[in-house]
Amino acid sequence: MIKQKPFKTARCVLHRQGHYLLAVHSSFWGVDEPRWGLPGGQIEHGETPYAAVQRELLEELSLRNLALMELGSYPYKQANHMVFAAQVDGDIPEYDTAELLDIQWFSEREIAQLHGNRKLHAHYELDAIQYLRQLLESQH
Repeated sequence: MIKQKPFKTARCVLHRQGHYLLAVHSSFWGVDEPRWGLPGGQIEHGETPYAAVQRELLEELSLRNLALMELGSYPYKQANHMVFAAQVDGDIPEYDTAELLDIQWFSEREIAQLHGNRKLHAHYELDAIQYLRQLLESQH
């Protein structure tokens, strides 16, 4: 029997009007070679991925009470990362600059370009966004 690896991080695809929020985390590659990734972060001991992503979104972006949808597990660097999605209706006026160097809304096409230019942090961001788009399209 293969033991399931625990989740290392919980991330969230935040979306609005066909655009997706990506962030440059201060713990990623730094200012010299910024890599864009999904908001979220480490799951603390005893914490569920759901609780972790709620905590991370509050800490990083002051977002709370979002209707989170589970997108699934994505492997990266010998670990599993749980990804959720949530719609955001308004702007995100501020973010924690100790954790995030930058945030920006991107179209799926722009994210595909970032992916092609190796400017995404974990390489599964585009897969998660495309999966979310397919789910949303199937609901209409």
